[in-house]
Amino acid sequence: MYPCLDFAQCSCEADKIILAYQIFYQDFIQSQCFLNKILIYPKTRHKLRVENLQIEEIFWHIISRKNRNSRHFDEERAKRIQWIRHIINDYNKPHIKMFYFYESDGRIRLYLWLYQHDFVIILEKITTKNDTAFIVTSFYIDNDKKRQSFNKKYTDYVNQVDLKLRSCEWF
Repeated sequence: MYPCLDFAQCSCEADKIILAYQIFYQDFIQSQCFLNKILIYPKTRHKLRVENLQIEEIFWHIISRKNRNSRHFDEERAKRIQWIRHIINDYNKPHIKMFYFYESDGRIRLYLWLYQHDFVIILEKITTKNDTAFIVTSFYIDNDKKRQSFNKKYTDYVNQVDLKLRSCEWF
């Protein structure tokens, strides 16, 4: 489908992070990314330090996985970072299942699920700007329980099970 990053030439985790960051920087900071006419804002104000690198918090969230109280580099997520822009660009293609989901905190988020390859991107509209959204997260689905959960969210949306999602589409 979409190419994965090849970390074969990387000698350590920091090299993998740098390589993944180059893609993130190119796809979301150096150039703008749009979902139809909605600008996908990379939320660059929030930075943190990882492996002596100053990086955006959302970038770290995308390429890492939570384990107890901290996040750790996740190669399966990181090697798919260049999928994000492709999926956003291909949102209306048959290989992407697109659906809205009403989260427990009351937010309505848009899911772009590359279901045949177990990868999902979650976006949220910025409420103060009609034409802007941000990436909440993206990740590789690595277990059946999570896959079943996404399938249920998708079928519930398509079948209009949740009344709160009627007319919720923001693009």
